[in-house]
Amino acid sequence: MAFWDFLRPLIQEAVNIDFGTRIIVFLLSMALLTVSLLAYRRTKSRKLAFVSLAFLLFAAKWALKVVDMTLSPGEFFHRAAENVFELAILASLFIALFRK
Repeated sequence: MAFWDFLRPLIQEAVNIDFGTRIIVFLLSMALLTVSLLAYRRTKSRKLAFVSLAFLLFAAKWALKVVDMTLSPGEFFHRAAENVFELAILASLFIALFRK
């Protein structure tokens, strides 16, 4: 018995609710994108533009994950492509935080 075997029931439960979780994360990311775009429209801040870009990329990534799960059994949105999205999201947030 391995040390992490106690996590197996939790992992199985996460697998069982995976599709619903993807939908919820996509909807929340769209809501955050909307809020950040409204804030950007008011302030025209470059920092908020980068935050909005990050939420746009986040929403696009999760939209692709939902489509990937519904149209194919997780075959076209590869983990490497997901990593590129993550890098772009982090770069956008990094620029938003540290740009003057």
